[in-house]
Amino acid sequence: MDDRTALTLTLTDLVRRVPGVTDVYSSVPVLVATVSKLSQLVTRRDLGPDLVTLSEVDGELVVAVTIGVGEGLSATEVCREVYDAIAEHLAAGTAPQPASIAVTVGRIG
Repeated sequence: MDDRTALTLTLTDLVRRVPGVTDVYSSVPVLVATVSKLSQLVTRRDLGPDLVTLSEVDGELVVAVTIGVGEGLSATEVCREVYDAIAEHLAAGTAPQPASIAVTVGRIG
């Protein structure tokens, strides 16, 4: 497992533990995810998880995650807590600091 895959797994687990998060969804567009899965079947290689997406824009790390938020909770507050958890984890480790962290709500309830 490479460093990026390990970081993705760690961040996915971290996001799942944030109070109010009911699920973590793929941030990858459906078409891209489908092509990726087909590629995995053809090459017989697991390309790794795609729940917390790590990418680079202009050489800087970009983190994206889509979450479900529990019914009756403030989506804004849960997103802020997810953002803070990711930012704090990355600041405490050896991973490069992200240029941006995008937290999107995919479902409420």
